[in-house]
Amino acid sequence: MSMLTGPGFAQDPPREARPGVKDQKEPEPTRLPPIISEDGNHSVHQNSHTRYQEAVRKVLLKTFPSQVFRVPLTDTQNFSFWRSHNPGVRPEETMPWIRSPCHCLIKSPMTRFTDHSILNDRNFSLY
Repeated sequence: MSMLTGPGFAQDPPREARPGVKDQKEPEPTRLPPIISEDGNHSVHQNSHTRYQEAVRKVLLKTFPSQVFRVPLTDTQNFSFWRSHNPGVRPEETMPWIRSPCHCLIKSPMTRFTDHSILNDRNFSLY
């Protein structure tokens, strides 16, 4: 039976005898970041369940997207291009559309009465 199959399953033919092997190049490494990074949650518990439970109790694990991912997941999380990169500049100065005008609400006479009564009478209650 081994005469029919040639050298057999366990023995591969020489590299030169295989078709298309000469033209193949070595695979290029991917440009993706590693799956397990040293600065992620893995470094906190190091695959130990007791250390993981302790990290959960002490809130040491990274939970926000900005802590877990290097690149923002969506455009709404990437709001840094709106902000000025100067540390002394407030956002309201560079982006005036942030500030909304303050409209003071005038208290009604009943609200003023209850506020006055609460301050002056300890036993005052609306009910």
